Order: sequence, then C-alpha cells, then structure tokens
Amino acid sequence: MRPTLRPASCALLALGLLWSDVAPLASVPADLVLVNGAVYTADAARSWASAIAVTGNRIRYVGDTATARSYVGPRTQVIDLNGRMVLPGFQDSHSHPGMAPNPDTALDLHGLVKREQIFEKIQQYAVAHPEKPWIVGDGWDEVAFLPSGQPTREMLDALVPDRPAYLTNNSGHEAWVNSRALAMAHINPTTADPPNGRIERNADGQATGALQEESAMNLVAAQIPPATATEALADLIAGLAEMTRLGYTAVVDAMATPAVAQAFQTLDARGALQLRTRLCLPFNPDEDDAPQIAGFLAQRKALAGKRLRADCVKIFLDGAYGSHTVVLLEPYTDDPGKFGRGQLFIEPARLNRLVTQLDAAGFQVHVHAQGDGAVRAALDAFAAARGVNGWHDNRHTIAHLCLIDAADIARFRTLGVVANFSPLWSRGDPWEAVFAPRLFGPERSQRIFQTRTLLNAGVQVVWGSDWPVTGVSALEGLETAVTHRYPGGIDPTGQADSVWNPLERLGLPEAIAAYTSTGAYLLHEEQSRGTIAVGKLADLVVVHANLFATPVLELHSVPVDLTMIDGKIVFSRTTH
Repeated sequence: MRPTLRPASCALLALGLLWSDVAPLASVPADLVLVNGAVYTADAARSWASAIAVTGNRIRYVGDTATARSYVGPRTQVIDLNGRMVLPGFQDSHSHPGMAPNPDTALDLHGLVKREQIFEKIQQYAVAHPEKPWIVGDGWDEVAFLPSGQPTREMLDALVPDRPAYLTNNSGHEAWVNSRALAMAHINPTTADPPNGRIERNADGQATGALQEESAMNLVAAQIPPATATEALADLIAGLAEMTRLGYTAVVDAMATPAVAQAFQTLDARGALQLRTRLCLPFNPDEDDAPQIAGFLAQRKALAGKRLRADCVKIFLDGAYGSHTVVLLEPYTDDPGKFGRGQLFIEPARLNRLVTQLDAAGFQVHVHAQGDGAVRAALDAFAAARGVNGWHDNRHTIAHLCLIDAADIARFRTLGVVANFSPLWSRGDPWEAVFAPRLFGPERSQRIFQTRTLLNAGVQVVWGSDWPVTGVSALEGLETAVTHRYPGGIDPTGQADSVWNPLERLGLPEAIAAYTSTGAYLLHEEQSRGTIAVGKLADLVVVHANLFATPVLELHSVPVDLTMIDGKIVFSRTTH
C-alpha cells in the first residue's frame, strides 16, 4: 500500500520543486557545497552524482560539480571530496548504545575468544579497581568455554575472590557469577527457576554460576547498586560518539530501560542528541498489560523531543542459542527430551491481545524472535491485530530471525512486517558452525538468516547490529552481508575462512539500502531522509573510498571521514 503524503511530506515536495537542478538559484548561495565526489544517492531516480549543495539542514542540489559551484558564495563552506564517496547517513535499526561498555568505566570482554585472555582481563580489572564493591562486565564469549559453553563460579571465584562479580555474555542472555554473588542473591539448591529463566545446576543441585535469560539474571543483577544518572549519561554519550564516528545518523535503541531513556531525554533537552533516535520501551511479561500500556502512552508523550521519539514497544518472545531458549516448531536436536521446542515468553492468546492493543494505539511493535516458532507466533499476533484493527501502517518489525519456516516467508510482505537482521551474524562463526548444527540439526542449520530469500519475496529488510552483542561498524556489516565471511576473510585464529550460506548473500546496493533507505522507511521517514535527493535532510556520511571500486574483502577497512546530520559535521576523522 502506498503511504499517504503527510503535511511535512507535501512541504518537502514543494521544496524539491523549488530547489531543483533545473533552477540552481545561484543568486542565493548555499551554506555547504561538496564537490568532486562519488555521490551514491541510494535513490532510484538518480544513482550517482558528483556534488551536493546544502542550505540549512536540507539538500538543495544534487548533480554535477560544475553546476554545484554556482551555489558557492563568500560564506559557503566548500569541501573538495577528491573522489571520496558520499552516502546517505547510516541507520542502526536494532542497537543498544547505552549498554555498550564504556572504555573509561567498564570491564569489556568483547572480542576475546580464548578463556586465558578472558581470565587475565578480569583479574587485571579487579586488581586495578579495588574500590568497586562489585566487579561488573560484559561480553564474554561462550566459544571460550566449549564444549558446554558455560563457565563456572569456581573459575570466577579464583579471579575475584574478595567481592561479588557479575559478567554478562556477548548475547546478553546469560550471566556468569561467582559464589559471593550467588550468596548475595540467596540462590541455593532449593531456589526455583523463575519464569522464562534457568539457574544452571550441577549434579548435586548446586548453582554452577551460569544464569540463563533475564529473569534468572535479575536474581543477582537486582543486588548490584544501580548506575547513577551521571554514569548512565556518560555511558550513552560514549556509545553515541562511537556511532557518529562510524557514520551513523539514526538509531533504534531496541530496549530503552528507564535509565537509558532518561539519559537520551537529557541529551535531547540540551540540544546535544545528534543521532535521530527511536526508543523501544521494554514490555515485561511478569507485569500486567493494562498498566504497562498506560505507561507506554505516558512515556511516548513525555519523551517526544527534537530528535527523540518513543513510539515503539519491545517484546521478547524467545531467547538465545546457548540457553536453549530459542522457540522452535520442531524439537531441539541435541536433547529433545530436556528442551523440547522451547517455550514462548508470552503465551499466544495474551500476545495477540497485547499486539492488537499496541497496534491500535499507534505503537510500532519490535519483536525479538530467533526461532521459527517465535517468528510464527509474532506473525500470528500481527495478523490478529490486522483482523481487529484493519490496516495500520505501523511497520512492525521482527529482529534476529535465525529461523523462519518456509510457510511464513510470504507473510512478512502480506502483513507489512519489516525483517530486522544483524549482518555480522551471517558468517561461519562458532554460533552458526558449531552451536546451530548441534541445536537445530543439519537441515534447519542450512537455512539460517534468510536475507536473500526474504528480499526475493518482496520483504523490506533492515540491518540492526545488536551492539554490543556484536560490533557496530556499518562497513563491516556491509562486507559481511555481501561476502558471508569474517571481515577480510580471516577468522579470529588468523586463518582464512570460507563463504557461509552463500545463497543468502546480498549485493552491495541491497546491503547499503538496508542501512539507509529501508531504515528510514522503518521509521516512517522515507520522505525526509534515507536517500540523497533535493529537499531531503542533509544526513550524510563520507567514506574514504568508493565502495563499489573497493575489493569486497577490504570494505571493512575503508575509514569514515565525515558524518553530517542536518548539514552539520558531527564527526571528522581529520580532527580526531
């Protein structure tokens, strides 16, 4: 269905007619002119240009360099691109910038795949910070603890013997704690598993130190002194600075906790929030629906700002590989008697009612669904909402999408659901090469992350990094989407890898669209940004080389030189 033009869209159309490349209006100089570039517009009407002129926060001209120079006046800032490439600003459609480890304050274990490295970094951090009552960190990799994938409290006791420790893994779905932390939470052999969570135990019933899913993790996390508002703000500022450095101009925070939402609101109120931000407010299945929906309505109003919106609700339907909490249509392969098909975090009838109410209230619903069982339940809920409410163009989205049953592929387009993938997951890492075959068997593990299949079915596909679960670099994401290999084709052991699941690879134009034009579509902003066209917002990224002329296994190494939002430079590599 073609969207109806809103008043703002009509104004943009009028602006585009006024500021056309037919009538340059050279007598009114532009504020900024970029010349001699490889301008990739991501716009079907004009794929390439060499120059852009900007007045205020809008693109005024897109075309050739000679004409663009007619927009230059005494006060115009002129940037000679010298062949560098300009693209629409990138959008991360599923990220957690407020949760990314702040290098100034946090223990960051991301990227370490050997347990000895993890042990050394934990111990060094604990020794360097004797003042901290808890040792808290993030990012340990289950690969370092194969074959089980789970570290133990005894390991952590040896590293941090003098105070409680709580370390989340790189998926965010499992915590590793020491004995002092278990004692603080009063976890013992008689402690029952909470709903949708699991306390891992040894043969004697003692907790091993591994806590699966948020409800179990919170048994310990609730004992940790919360970060102050000042600390939460500093963490968010660090995360957003990293994103602007990497060319992002928009972000969907896929689980904005109250502390993170407050930090975003503080930045926006100060005029210091650079990225265009959509907050997804987390739904808690342990609380009643009606008061939560009332709270979402109040937060949507309270959090609305210049670059901030909070008209999205996040729903977790299942979990992750390591905890066997992915919900499947057929049982797990490795231990079907123990794990069965997995269990939805919200039972279907309740889910259908909830999504119907949120849809009617104009919220975008953002669902975490890994398994084909969870994906089907989400699609069923969207269909139920359509049946009750009719067509609301809320552009609901399902994130992660490890497995999708063939019968559900076409339903994404029919229901207008946007498929939200993390491109860096589409490679032969241990999650897909070791864990997936073990959990799902050979047939299902061959049809993971069906990006090409969905695109061929006419489905809108966007990229979300899930940072800090994986890296946030859009250039690395583009490369992996195209190659299905590690960046540079080299795995963490230094060996050349091979192409994983090659039939689901995308072309570079399709991969760029998922970071730009389709991302803007997800947020109902395709009329104002996402492509480089006259009248649209001047949200741009300049990369050091033309990506289409760069060897594909070198895309990840192309630096971002400039990031612009509203025609203002918010990052410049030459000044950092």
